[in-house]
Amino acid sequence: MRTPLVTLLVAVLCVQQAYPFMCYVCQEQESNKDCLTISMCSEEDKYCVTVRKDIRTKPNKPKYIISKMCSPTCPAASQQQSSQRVSCCEKPLCNVNGASSKKSSFGVMSLAVLASVTYIFARGL
Repeated sequence: MRTPLVTLLVAVLCVQQAYPFMCYVCQEQESNKDCLTISMCSEEDKYCVTVRKDIRTKPNKPKYIISKMCSPTCPAASQQQSSQRVSCCEKPLCNVNGASSKKSSFGVMSLAVLASVTYIFARGL
């Protein structure tokens, strides 16, 4: 029983390199719920980028349009304008909500999968 668990752990830890880099993509949508299309990025792409542009149509009532994409680079802060916010992240599908600080931990996910599989094997299910 120990050999299958070790094999599974190795497979889980290697899965990040086995799958291509993916990001959420969309062009100028009014809602994040319309920006949930997944796209495989090209080999040179290392970042998922979200651009949120302020297009205020009425005073004191902000309105935004959102674009998401794959990118080989993260736009520098000096390239950003006051009417738009750009966020970048380096994990697959990390631009789900556009916040670069909301990154999932691959190690934590791996441990969760391993714990689940261990529980299943221990219970004989």
